[in-house]
Amino acid sequence: GCLMEALNSFISYVKNKMEVIIMAIVSVYVTLIVAGRRTFAQVPKNLQPAVKADLEAMGLDENGNPIEA
Repeated sequence: GCLMEALNSFISYVKNKMEVIIMAIVSVYVTLIVAGRRTFAQVPKNLQPAVKADLEAMGLDENGNPIEA
C-alpha cells in the first residue's frame, strides 16, 4: 500500500545519500594519499577498492605515484 511505497522511497533516498557520502570520503582519502598525508594501508579496508580504482583512473599507484608504463 501507500505506507510500503513511502518506506521504499525513503530507503532508496537513504541509499543514494549514503553512496554520495561514501564517494566523498573516497575522494578525501585519494586527496590525502596524493598529498602524502595518508598511506593506502590507512584507508579502511571496505573503501580500499574504490580508492585504488580512483587512483588508477588518475594514472597513479596505491602510493599516489605515477604508474610507470
